[in-house]
Amino acid sequence: MFNHVLVALDGGSQHAQVLALAASLATPRTRVHLLCVLDPAYALADDAPRSDRTEYLAADAERRQATHLLDAALADLRERGIDAVASHPAGDPGDVLCDYARQHGCDLIVVGHRHLSRMARLFERSVGQWTIDHAPCPVLVEVRDAGA
Repeated sequence: MFNHVLVALDGGSQHAQVLALAASLATPRTRVHLLCVLDPAYALADDAPRSDRTEYLAADAERRQATHLLDAALADLRERGIDAVASHPAGDPGDVLCDYARQHGCDLIVVGHRHLSRMARLFERSVGQWTIDHAPCPVLVEVRDAGA
């Protein structure tokens, strides 16, 4: 049904549900694209010199956390026999997701939904809502919260 499914992962409370939902949609012909979008203020290139990693500890920690998150998700999907690739680009999450989906011909984007209060939504844009409004393909939103 879907040839290319893009999955947005951030390590939040819905991580496992979002990954499981994407896996349940995959067929033997599906390639799952996993993205963990890094804040550009903390982004270091994969080939950044050791001095940058030493000097910018927060940036290196964010990159390592994204790598660990994606490696674990890749292992999970591959254990299920699902073809998957992973990347941790930097930028605005909504923009990155939509651009990636266009560039890779994704048929579906799977995202989680953070349950922000009305006050928080005034100050923080909903990545899920922005993605729904701008995506080049359907967006499936996992709304269950692991803590609920």
